[in-house]
Amino acid sequence: MERSEYRRLYELEDELWWFRGMERISLSLLRRYLGKEQARDVLDAGCGTGGMLKTLAKLGRAVGVDRSEEAVKYAGRREGLRVLRGDVEHLPFASESFDIVTSFDVLYHLDVGDDVGALREIARVLRPRALCLIRVPANDTLRSRHDEAVHTRERYSKSELISKLERAGLTPEFVSFANCLLYPVAVLKRKTERFSRRTPEGSEVQAVSAGLNRLLALPLIVESWLLKRVALPFGLSLVAIARKEGP
Repeated sequence: MERSEYRRLYELEDELWWFRGMERISLSLLRRYLGKEQARDVLDAGCGTGGMLKTLAKLGRAVGVDRSEEAVKYAGRREGLRVLRGDVEHLPFASESFDIVTSFDVLYHLDVGDDVGALREIARVLRPRALCLIRVPANDTLRSRHDEAVHTRERYSKSELISKLERAGLTPEFVSFANCLLYPVAVLKRKTERFSRRTPEGSEVQAVSAGLNRLLALPLIVESWLLKRVALPFGLSLVAIARKEGP
């Protein structure tokens, strides 16, 4: 990711509709599959500037790891967070250390040379029968200037994500698209950009007015309710709950 994107991420992820909406979706899925025990060890693998990590702390003892010095610097400004510098392909933790591992929009990145290897690392640090929640961008035909700014290697298909989870020794329990209701708008925007003489600079992480922020959050709030019950048929992202097998 471009260095300037980390500052923008840090400044916006606490309020921007997309981050807040995906946070609701993530917590909804985790609570759907978690048991009743409260004392959990939670790892956010590729935590960025730490916005989601403070939310994961609601589920137990949370720690984040990120390879970017810039990301770790910004995450360190958030009070009470434990963040380490490290690589998702070589996690700096002992085997079977965590009850939950999350990875939000990390595996797709150019810096991750082996995404199946990274998933194997996630499986290694999970305790038997523990869960991971993986989110990646979907549909490689939707590549845009945003993907260039955030250093996207690829956007995934559903079958590809399932296959890679299984190759890593993780059993998918639920895989769905997300950001479905706004998908038609996003497709139209991508097509418009391709024919526009003016190419947008940077990623799509941009501040919007308070009113528009609330409006754009509504579809994701609806989706967080839907995903408790059904998988969504298309969308800009893929989310997967997978389990490490064991006794």
